[in-house]
Amino acid sequence: MKVIQELHQYEDGLRPPAPSAAHIWVDDTWVLTEENAAEQLRQEAERLCAKIDAAADNARRTLAGDPLRALEYQQAALEAQAFKDQGYPKKAVPLSVSAWVVKGRTARQAADQILAKATEFDANLVALRELRLKAKAQVRGHIAKGKADLAAQVADDVLATLRALPLQA
Repeated sequence: MKVIQELHQYEDGLRPPAPSAAHIWVDDTWVLTEENAAEQLRQEAERLCAKIDAAADNARRTLAGDPLRALEYQQAALEAQAFKDQGYPKKAVPLSVSAWVVKGRTARQAADQILAKATEFDANLVALRELRLKAKAQVRGHIAKGKADLAAQVADDVLATLRALPLQA
């Protein structure tokens, strides 16, 4: 049986819980060290940035869909661009473009639609990247100033924004 003999005297390590992970037990009291506090803040920044990365990765997967399909769309865009650059020759319509020639579309319209979709897709990926990187920089900036609460708020805000994005593959 462990007994507290007197106020602030503890037998066999029985002591009150640490106020934080940055505190260490010194001379029968919890002491906050700058080194431990800095390490705790660094770990919090890493944790928050990892959450932002994971949410952005999930949004990107939702946006891009299957990686092989994204590659297929990229190839179609390259072929549509080459077709456009050649002046939309009627006798040299790439297969990826001709596959879009449906519902009364011409090969030119199909190529232009493929290119418009590719431009929109690329813009969405760039916007997603910008959102992720900006949020991580803000988190790190707040942490560097010792403002973990503001860093957490930035992370919460960007996570909510990422969840609310109208993503379509």
